[in-house]
Amino acid sequence: MQTSIQQFLEVGTENLQRQIRKDLQNGKDIGSLSISVVKELFVLGRNILSELIEDLDEELRNDSDRLKEWTIVNKQPNSLITRMGTANYDRTCFKNKKNGACSFLADELMGILPHERIASDVETALIEEAADTSYEKGGSVAIDTEDVISKQATMNHVRKFESIPNTGETKKLTDKKKRRMLYIEADEDHVALQSGGIVMPRLVYVHEGIEWENFKSKRKKLKNVHRFGGVYAKSEDLWEEVLEYIYDNYDWDYIEKIYLAGDGAPWIKQGLGIISKSKFVLDRFHLKKYLKKASAHMDEMLQERLKDAVWEANRDETKKLFSEILKKTEEETKKESIKDARKYIFNHWNGIKIYEEDGYDVIGCSAEGHVSHMFSARLSSRPKGWSVDGVDKMARLRIYRKNGGKIIDLVRKRREKEWEEIKKVEVELKKKILNKTATGYYNNTNIPVLQRGIKTPLYSLLKAIRGA
Repeated sequence: MQTSIQQFLEVGTENLQRQIRKDLQNGKDIGSLSISVVKELFVLGRNILSELIEDLDEELRNDSDRLKEWTIVNKQPNSLITRMGTANYDRTCFKNKKNGACSFLADELMGILPHERIASDVETALIEEAADTSYEKGGSVAIDTEDVISKQATMNHVRKFESIPNTGETKKLTDKKKRRMLYIEADEDHVALQSGGIVMPRLVYVHEGIEWENFKSKRKKLKNVHRFGGVYAKSEDLWEEVLEYIYDNYDWDYIEKIYLAGDGAPWIKQGLGIISKSKFVLDRFHLKKYLKKASAHMDEMLQERLKDAVWEANRDETKKLFSEILKKTEEETKKESIKDARKYIFNHWNGIKIYEEDGYDVIGCSAEGHVSHMFSARLSSRPKGWSVDGVDKMARLRIYRKNGGKIIDLVRKRREKEWEEIKKVEVELKKKILNKTATGYYNNTNIPVLQRGIKTPLYSLLKAIRGA
């Protein structure tokens, strides 16, 4: 590190002064000056990283413990893309005396995986952006220089995750929450595939009801929401996740009712058989669509009568009104639409009747809006072609973040798992080399600005680093 700082003091500061002078003469504003300063500091940062790895490598070459197990093969160049741009360095290839395996020990010490070309900070940034916008933009904004990660490479990094949990690290509660009622809402998105056809990522979320956003707000929000979802081959797997979450977080014996709301799709109603105490609630958004489908061509009075009969769960009156509408409809295709609407309504009659039976305990369903926000905004609102795996990973990433998970934690866990499959440097050797190198950095006094003793801000900074 001392060489990089010395080079910056001798060369970098001159380059910086020259660029600032040029910017001022050309009438550039403070933003342009900021860019000039950052560019030069990024050069310093990359040089520090390169020097750090090369110094570690030199320590390994000279270490007596290393000589017992490893022989030197040769030195090879490498490059690693960081948020500050590409750091280039040389490191030694060592050969294990016992099994003949070759390793770049300096890379292993720094947590750089074999054949890795981007650092974890860049990987985290590109996945964060890709989850919000696109693979292409993720690769272009992940680095604070002109370096760009390709759209394909960004997509590959997203798909590296074998599994994505619905949240970050959680602890099972010993004192579980006591709630008389819980609410579950469910819906799915429809995403076009590159190969043709569609895939339907599913979204389920559990909450404790509705509350005001704050004491001044007129807006309401769902209380303590937790989300689940992705592409599931078997719906049972999704509902088992939901059930496990409820068991882990709530006192099951205290719960009286669980309202499961949705559009009545078979996979949603399947949850009723897995989550006991649950009662189905038909989403009124979809109910309104079918009421409109059945009566939009009728006069307004008849439309209102049908709506009131259904809202009041008056089954006989609803049947009577459907018969009246069918008699007044001449077009056969329209009659089929009315019959479809009638079938839908009566198939889910218990989910309609519950609004009357349970009163204010039933709060309806906002799943359509949640799917739009969680899935459609990224997966289906604009024409795209996805793979099934791509849809699943992206849906789970967005759920994971919304539940409070951090992408950096996912990246670290995946890398740790990869390292488990790779022979690492012995722990004691790693500690010894890192401590030796770090001590060399912080205790070094061969930096010109320190030797001169001129008390500039940089002098004070370097003295602090050295520990003086």
